Amino acid sequence: MLTRLALFVSLILALPFAGSLLSGGEVDWHFGELATQPVQPLLISLGAILALFIAIEVGNRQRSLLKLQRHYLIALSVAGAVSGWLLLYMNRYAESWLAPAALDTAGMLTLTLLFALLLPTVLGLRTLLAGLPGLLQRLARLPAMPSLSASHTVNVLAPLALLGLIGGAAWPELLFWLMWLAPLLLLIALQALWHERSIFAELATGDWGRVLCAALSGLLVSNVAVLAFRIGGGTLIVQVPNAAFAQLGYALFGLLSLQLGDVIAEYWRGKTRGEVFKRKSFPIPVVTKKEQ
Repeated sequence: MLTRLALFVSLILALPFAGSLLSGGEVDWHFGELATQPVQPLLISLGAILALFIAIEVGNRQRSLLKLQRHYLIALSVAGAVSGWLLLYMNRYAESWLAPAALDTAGMLTLTLLFALLLPTVLGLRTLLAGLPGLLQRLARLPAMPSLSASHTVNVLAPLALLGLIGGAAWPELLFWLMWLAPLLLLIALQALWHERSIFAELATGDWGRVLCAALSGLLVSNVAVLAFRIGGGTLIVQVPNAAFAQLGYALFGLLSLQLGDVIAEYWRGKTRGEVFKRKSFPIPVVTKKEQ
């Protein structure tokens, strides 16, 4: 798990930089001339996602991450914080959105907490949606998609991911869409390379439940975060050819969150239920006596 995630992070950091050098372009990393981003919009966005997370946990008590899987929740939060900054790093090359202000220390800390909370919230909402009566049964009877072997998956998706990360930085006007697809494609290719299942494995049997619920969760949670940021007075300029691209990006974030969650969950795979859900000691001592 750690090897895959380290390789994932390294490639996302290195390849856009290489693509920028290849095109001879320069990325502006200087923020000194920009005004400081007020922390209030970020705090309001963080508060909105925190309130949504708490509401999801209350409505999902039987499968609550906070109550039953705290170590997994912490791992998801760390992965969410890292992936959020990786996406922000990629945007310095793609320039798909613009916030015309620099972040100070308080803003960076608040944004890190927001990123850390987004991924667990998306996965929690996906679980809550999956629990709606009859939904998964209906989504399990949709048309099946053809599946590729692990070797073919790597041969197809790995080059596309590399092209997206390099070409998207070199020619963002043309390949920005492939650049934003690249993290998910790369993660799926790494899963196939390690002979692990991806989130799309169930599509071969016509079961679209997990994928569609994750995409819808990413769409809803991302819109809540962006709307709260703007209501708080923050400025976010979306620079894509069509507004639908932004919504597709939010749905894509839901799929990336689900795949990251599956990769992280492999650490607990194969452990007994007692190792995952720690049992509390019985509060009343029991003493047995042998009969004479």
